[in-house]
Amino acid sequence: MVEQQLRIRRYTAYGLLAVCVITIALVWSGLDFAVRPLVVLLFVLTAPGWALISYVNVRHLSVTWVSAVGLSLSITLILAQVLVLTHVWYPEAAVVALAAATAIPLTHHVLRSRPREDR
Repeated sequence: MVEQQLRIRRYTAYGLLAVCVITIALVWSGLDFAVRPLVVLLFVLTAPGWALISYVNVRHLSVTWVSAVGLSLSITLILAQVLVLTHVWYPEAAVVALAAATAIPLTHHVLRSRPREDR
């Protein structure tokens, strides 16, 4: 059971890490692809919160995801509020910085959830 949870955590971390990298690439490219808003929305709604909530030992996967979405929205709203209050409105740079910062704990989740024989 524990190995299955670690495998799910590892695959989710891989997927969200890919979303982070794709988000950074799409935002840095400056091109307006039709898929760009969807990828950024997926990132903003899931990755930052999941990267943090996965450190908490939550037994139910649904509770993890609901908490991840709530935490992601909170982090994003706080970041946007800081940008507004400091009169430094660069949302593209903020998304890239948030994606880069989110990639760090996601990488840690990938490394810590590897099977024992791979370590």
